[in-house]
Amino acid sequence: MAERKKNPTATRARILQSAGDEFCRYGFQAARLNAIVEHSGITKGSLFHHFNGKDDLALQWLQETLPTMLESQWLQPLELDNDPLDVLKNILREQTRSIETQNPRDFCGSPLATLTVSITPEDTALHDAMREVQLAWHRAVSEALARGQKQRLVHSAIQPNDEAHLIISLSIGLELHVKSHGTTVLPGFLRSALAYLDTLRPA
Repeated sequence: MAERKKNPTATRARILQSAGDEFCRYGFQAARLNAIVEHSGITKGSLFHHFNGKDDLALQWLQETLPTMLESQWLQPLELDNDPLDVLKNILREQTRSIETQNPRDFCGSPLATLTVSITPEDTALHDAMREVQLAWHRAVSEALARGQKQRLVHSAIQPNDEAHLIISLSIGLELHVKSHGTTVLPGFLRSALAYLDTLRPA
């Protein structure tokens, strides 16, 4: 209680960080409040002071933390007036590097991937919040490809909306594939992904 009074903002941020780790590692359904409490170094009463339960905690995390993650990893780089295909290549390179640095036994990957497949339409509020994140993600990729077409850096015949769906699926699929097969898939994935992006260049 004293800690919360001393710095409630820091306590709340610590809870959200621990929740993100738990959601990422186990998905929303299997996430454990007791583990979040333990990793946050707080009491369960403190958690319930800040959040009404796991649904509320997940919703707040989706609305506050995940958009910031998406902004830094995808949106900001794609907003720059650079070759969008080079930017996308660098994003995928950074994603594979990030995966390689994680301990395989503690592999979490990106919450953008894990939570996408662990939240069902029945979790209405969570599903809607995740959909907002997904729409922003798709819009950023699609608009970057469309700008690239105007600059004649991207093939004029491609459909940016369709390609954006495929590129996002590559990113999500990689995280899930590594969870099943380990990091040995990374070099082949990166070679194939970069080669695919080159096919989007003008002939």
